[in-house]
Amino acid sequence: MSFLREVQMEDTFGPFAAFQQTLGFVPNLLSAQTLLPHLVEAQAKLEGAVRLRDGAIPRIQKERIFLSIAADRQDAYCAAMESKVLSSLGASDGEIAGLLKDHRDAKLSKLDLASLEFCLKLSSHAPSVCSDDIEALRACGFTDEAILEAVVVTAFAIYRSTLSLGLGPAPDFEPRRLDSSKCDAARKAATHGAPSHDHGVARKKGPYVSAPYLSPKTFAPFANVQKSHGFIPNFFRSQTLRPDLLEAELEAAGRILLAEDVLTRVQKECILLAVSAANLNSYCVAMHCNLLRGLGMPSEKGDQIAVDHNEADLPEPDRAMLDFAVKLGTRSSEFSREDVVKLQTHGFSEEQILECEVVIAFNNFANTLQMGLGIEPDFEPISAFEENKVHLSGAGQALGKSGGEMHFVYTLEDADAGLVSEAQGGKLEAFEELVRRHGELIYRTLTAILGNPADAQDAMQDTLLNAFKHIGGFQGRSKFSTWLVSIARNTALHRLRRGKHFESLDEEDCDENGDIRPRQIRAWQDNPEEQHSKLEIRSLVERGVLALPASYRVVVMLRDIQQLPADEVARQLGLSVPAVKTRLLRGRLMLREWLSPHFTASVKGIAQ
Repeated sequence: MSFLREVQMEDTFGPFAAFQQTLGFVPNLLSAQTLLPHLVEAQAKLEGAVRLRDGAIPRIQKERIFLSIAADRQDAYCAAMESKVLSSLGASDGEIAGLLKDHRDAKLSKLDLASLEFCLKLSSHAPSVCSDDIEALRACGFTDEAILEAVVVTAFAIYRSTLSLGLGPAPDFEPRRLDSSKCDAARKAATHGAPSHDHGVARKKGPYVSAPYLSPKTFAPFANVQKSHGFIPNFFRSQTLRPDLLEAELEAAGRILLAEDVLTRVQKECILLAVSAANLNSYCVAMHCNLLRGLGMPSEKGDQIAVDHNEADLPEPDRAMLDFAVKLGTRSSEFSREDVVKLQTHGFSEEQILECEVVIAFNNFANTLQMGLGIEPDFEPISAFEENKVHLSGAGQALGKSGGEMHFVYTLEDADAGLVSEAQGGKLEAFEELVRRHGELIYRTLTAILGNPADAQDAMQDTLLNAFKHIGGFQGRSKFSTWLVSIARNTALHRLRRGKHFESLDEEDCDENGDIRPRQIRAWQDNPEEQHSKLEIRSLVERGVLALPASYRVVVMLRDIQQLPADEVARQLGLSVPAVKTRLLRGRLMLREWLSPHFTASVKGIAQ
C-alpha cells in the first residue's frame, strides 16, 4: 500500500484502460492517486504525450533517460518499472544493468550518450545548464525539436520520481539493486568537461530553442491561458515548437492547478513559490509572486515566502504545508511516511496531501523546463530573493545532496565567519562579540528609520533577539553584517507600520503649498568637506535625516544610505516605484534645505 488511501477504480476508467493497452499493466503510481481521479487524468495526459509515443527522440531512448534519472535519484519504484518497460522494448539485460550502474557502460551510440548526459546534468544540476550545453547537443546533430523533447522528458522523469518518493507506491515489479555510487558517477560524467559558469563570462541568453509564434486565436489552449493569467507567459511561448507537448502540458496544468475543491489556488501558488525558491528558480519565483499579488496577497508577504516561508505571516498549518513541500521538492530521498503523518496532525486530509504532492511534482516539472530551455523572465526578479539566492559558480561548494538534487552556496569572505560558526554551535560569548562589533551599525540603522533614540533602543532588543533565534539558519549567502542590518530594517519597518507614523504620500501630495515643500534651496560651495571634518559632516547628515518626516526619512534611508534598489524599496514599503521616486526626491530636497544653512554659514564665516 502507498502512504495514502486508494480508491478502487473500474477497468473502464480512461487512463487505466489506456495504460493497460499500451504497457500491459496499470502502474501503482497511478493507483496511488485515485483519491482524486482528475490528478490521475493529468498524469495520464502527460504520459501519453511525453513518454508513450515516438517523437523527435525514439521511445526507447526516452525510457533510457527515465531509467538513468530514476537510478541517479535512488528511486527504486521508477527504476524497477523502467527496467521492465525497457526490456519489453528490446533492451538487453546488459544494457539495463549498465544504465542502472553507469550509463557509460551501456554501449550506447554517441548521439544517445550525449542526450543522456545532458538529461542527467539537467536533472541533478539544473541551475548550471546554459547555452553552451545546448550548443554541444547541436554539434552532435540534435535538432531544436529533439533538444526541446529531451528537456521535457527530463522534466517529466522528475515529475514521476517526485510522486514516487512522495506517495510510496508498492513496486509493480521486482525491485532492482541500485548502487549509490551511481549518483556520483552520473554527476561526474554529466559535468565532465562542462564549461565553467563564472559570472564574468558572457553567454547567450535564452530561450535556447526556436519558438514560432502562436496566437490565442490559432492555438485554442492559449485562449485559456490568456483568460487565467491575463497574458501568455514566456514559459509557454518558449515551447511552441512542439504544440502537441504544450497542449498536453497545459491540460495537465489546468487539472492540477486551477481546481479549488481541495486546496485553494492561493495555497497552491504558495507551494509553487516556496519550492521554486528552494530550487533557485528566479523565473518561477517572479511568476508566482506576481500571480499571488493578482490573487490578493500583499507583495511583501509573497516576497517573504520566497526568501523564507517560516518568517512569513501565514497560519501555522500553512507553514507546515510549505515545510512538507520544500522537503519533498528538494530533499525527496529523505521523505517518508512520517512526513505525511506529521502533516495530518496539522489537520490536512489525505486528499489535500495528495493534491499538495502532485502540485510539488508539477512545480519540479516546470522548474526543470524553465532552466533547461533558458526561458527569460516575464517580470523583474524579486530583489530580496536574488540577494539571498544561492549563487552557482566555480567558487561554490555543495550544501546538500539528496534524491538527485544539489544546492550550492557561494563562498563569501566574511571576517565574522568564525564567530558566526561558534555562535551557531551554541557559544554565547561568540554572539556577544558579534553584537559588540555591529551594535553601533544596528543602532544607527534603527535610529535613522524610526527617528527616535528611545524607539531605536527598544527595536535593538527585538533585532538582537530575532538574530539570536535565527542564527542557526544563517547560511553565509551574504555577509553577517548585511544579514543583521536586514533584520534591523525589517524590525524598524514593522514598528512603523504597527504605529501610526507611516503617512500616506497621496495625502501629502494633495497639499501643494504645505510645509513639506522645500523653500530654502541655497547653493553649496564646492567641497564642503574642506570646512568640516568627516565626523562633523556625518553628524550633520544624520541629524538632517532624523529631522525628515517619517515617510520621507524611511525612503532616504533605504535608498540613499542602505543603497537598496528602488523596486525593492517599493516592495518593502508597499508603494509603487513612482511613489518611491517622488518621496526620495522630496526627501533629498528637504535634507538639502536643512543642511544648506550649515554649509553656507560656515563658508561665509571663512570668507570674512
